[in-house]
Amino acid sequence: MRWLGRSLFLPIVLSLCLPAGVRFDLDLSRTKAYLGEPVLATFTLHYDRTMKVDRIDFPPPKLNDFEVEALDAGAPLRRGTQMLRVYRYLLTPLRVGSLRIPPQTIEMAYQDRENYRYISHTYRSPPRSLIVREVPGGLKLVGDYRMRMRSDADATIAGRPVHLELQIEGIGNLDFLPAFDLRIPGAIVYPSKPKITTRWLGGTKYRKRFTQRFTVVAQRDLTVPSLRLRYFNLPTEIPETLQTAPLTIRVDNPSLRKERWRRAAFFFGGILAGIVLTLLVLFLQRRGIGQRGTLLQRIRKARSDWELYRLLLPYSDVEQIRPFLKTLEERLYGTGEEKIDRKALLKRLKQNLQNIKTLENKS
Repeated sequence: MRWLGRSLFLPIVLSLCLPAGVRFDLDLSRTKAYLGEPVLATFTLHYDRTMKVDRIDFPPPKLNDFEVEALDAGAPLRRGTQMLRVYRYLLTPLRVGSLRIPPQTIEMAYQDRENYRYISHTYRSPPRSLIVREVPGGLKLVGDYRMRMRSDADATIAGRPVHLELQIEGIGNLDFLPAFDLRIPGAIVYPSKPKITTRWLGGTKYRKRFTQRFTVVAQRDLTVPSLRLRYFNLPTEIPETLQTAPLTIRVDNPSLRKERWRRAAFFFGGILAGIVLTLLVLFLQRRGIGQRGTLLQRIRKARSDWELYRLLLPYSDVEQIRPFLKTLEERLYGTGEEKIDRKALLKRLKQNLQNIKTLENKS
């Protein structure tokens, strides 16, 4: 009887010591989902407005069966006599079946009303379960998306780069989408690493955006082909294919235009000019292939703005090099007269050797 009395007395004493009206909840936007379909998990800590809270610690959930992405953890909110701290996460299931989200722990430090000392206590969220189904057809990408490709110019000059941007936006697991390989006949394409952002829109709504940029250099008119994306559409629950519209970009090449006139008037002279031009291109290519040494050495030896521009163009994704490329473009194709400070350029290159080595490995 003594043991029974103590076992009943201890929880009662502890409950009296803890502040009333404090609870830690977990709400899921869905109880059933497809494999790879992100589910919004909202953790909410409720406590009385009269409590003097010093600190709240809530580490990100560690779940083996989910990919966890933090969305938003705003300032405390007032709801009547309660204060709310809300933590939002996107949970992307990694396997099929009934997945359990175990209780998560949050720690709150507050002032005791009896002795005015700050004490801390932990609270646990209730466990939740999520039924995860297999995606029909075995598609890895799921969601509801829009897809488009746009260019910063529909006309350019031969040798001057055109910048393309591929954008995919919507709900789903865009984090699992690999980079696109854009190939344009007759042009050189320099792709950048995709960037994926997530934005909470309020309630259970969110948006993901996949952005990948391409730098294209061509000597003649080009057509950017359509890019295709096949995925499982969550609202319709059927596979769907998106594709971008092809883009036509006019490239003005004065050399080619003059050559066509000459060929029209002097057919045989045009053939000879074509042979000479081909031999010159092959010679320049072999000369470029035969060059040795590091990028820094080649830049020191560059004899013209055009040669320097060709050396820097593959590294247009390095932010610190873009101002020098812009200055060279103005000198080559515009009215710019500002000269390149090679000492400053070499200093920037040395500071960004890691980014440059990464781009060289990709190419």
